[in-house]
Amino acid sequence: MYYLKNTLFLELTKNQKAALFSFLKSFVKKYADKTTEDILQLFIEEEEYYKEVQNPHFEWIIEEFNKEKFLKELKILINENKKQLRIKEEQKPFLEKQKELAKEFRRKISEQKMAKQKPTKKQIYYYEKLCEKHKIKKEDIENKSRLDLKNIIGKILDEQQKPMQKGFDSDLFE
Repeated sequence: MYYLKNTLFLELTKNQKAALFSFLKSFVKKYADKTTEDILQLFIEEEEYYKEVQNPHFEWIIEEFNKEKFLKELKILINENKKQLRIKEEQKPFLEKQKELAKEFRRKISEQKMAKQKPTKKQIYYYEKLCEKHKIKKEDIENKSRLDLKNIIGKILDEQQKPMQKGFDSDLFE
């Protein structure tokens, strides 16, 4: 895409070129399922419409539509944007996998950090109140880490949820 900025629309100013590239990128994304010719035609029609209603995106562009070179460069830019969208779509599964691996890595790092820290006062208070509420015998948490306490609390919550779900489900199917 970078090389296109240096080779296309050389007669436009830097700001005009940047605005056109940005607008066309979103325009092509909006009509990605259409052909290059269709997208170009829609773009021309839309710009002419906005010119008629006195609210153009680009005041200078209507005169440029008469130039064959300008239209040819627009087609090149539209094709390049479509190609970029297609590449991005093809890379999507790989990027999702990368995000998932990064998330798992951050979780492991967080757990390693928590394993070295003492539990917070809030954690201890929550654990004690949870034990009182569910009438569970409290474990000795004197030498437990923040991670250990988190896991204990999670285990208690899971155990308390299971009977509720089992009872709820069994009522439905009987």
